[in-house]
Parts: sequence; C-alpha cells; structure tokens
Amino acid sequence: MVKADAKRDYYADLDLTPDADSDAIKKKFKELAKQYHPDRNPGREAEVVPRFQAIQAAHEILGDPGQK
Repeated sequence: MVKADAKRDYYADLDLTPDADSDAIKKKFKELAKQYHPDRNPGREAEVVPRFQAIQAAHEILGDPGQK
C-alpha cells in the first residue's frame, strides 16, 4: 500500500482534474497503464517504469476514499 504524499498532485499524474469521479479515475488509469506498462515497452524500461509506478500510486491513492 502506498502512503499518500500531501505535496504530490495525483490527479496530474493521471492527467485529470480534481473533480474527476471514481469512474473517470479508473478509466484513465487503465488507459495510461496500458500505454506505460513495462511489458508493452521492451527496451524502454528506464523511461516507462517511473511513470508506470506514478500512475499506479495515483490510482491506489485516488481509488481509496479515505486517502483521496
């Protein structure tokens, strides 16, 4: 489980506005996860892994109403 960082804008990591609902968050996560998944980008791991991890963390934080 990822700890929320108050200084980080998780909505920006998912390219969403702060008023996005849970369905929009889930949809955008799936779209970006497919795009940046390391298995889909062989040879570009150094570039996509940090972005993929940021996307995963944002989804985990924003998907939990207690941390949102």
